[in-house]
Amino acid sequence: MLNFPEPKPQLDALNHRIWDVLNKRWLKYTPEEEVRQHLILFFHHHLGYPLTTMVTEKSIAIDKTTKRFDLLVYRKGKTYILCECKAPKVPIGQKTLDQVGNYNRVFNVPFLLLTNGLQHYVLQFSDDGWKPQSSFPPYS
Repeated sequence: MLNFPEPKPQLDALNHRIWDVLNKRWLKYTPEEEVRQHLILFFHHHLGYPLTTMVTEKSIAIDKTTKRFDLLVYRKGKTYILCECKAPKVPIGQKTLDQVGNYNRVFNVPFLLLTNGLQHYVLQFSDDGWKPQSSFPPYS
């Protein structure tokens, strides 16, 4: 069971699909996609982020390669939180932090979020570098 409150994403177990609430379409079910959809619902229902402030899986160019970020959240028209989602069986460690940090070279967000659905790590940038936070940044 993932470490997110209700509501849960809509699943179509018969066809192995999960509803993408942002893009309003069915996607192939994967454990990572379930974590991403839970996170989107959490941001929207519990932290007050409008769905229109979130973007998933867009391509970005980094060092002559193309990568895809998991979730980017905007606040007041500026990039605000860059999220990296992993499947629950994938531990969150330095490799995940390096991955999202590399993506952040494009966005320069003040918050990074790393989650596998079981553990969530929120980091905020300050003059002293990245500092762990005990809670998620609200929309207000």
